[in-house]
Amino acid sequence: MPLARDEGAGTEADGIRSVNCCAYCYRNGAYTEPDLTREQAAERYAPMMASNPGMPVERAKEMVQQYLLMLLRWRRQEQ
Repeated sequence: MPLARDEGAGTEADGIRSVNCCAYCYRNGAYTEPDLTREQAAERYAPMMASNPGMPVERAKEMVQQYLLMLLRWRRQEQ
């Protein structure tokens, strides 16, 4: 998840805050779950989005998949 602020930002290997990834996904210059696929991430995060009233899980999954494609980690996998 890209971050506009330092709070919750992941860290690079040298301890500098990452501007591209959150602390849940990226610490000490490495992804916390390097083998996690985009599809697995969508399955994991869609139910959280679907907890919004009127949001079906399948629609939430589609939205999460589209969002993930904008993130640096997943753009690299698509290339």
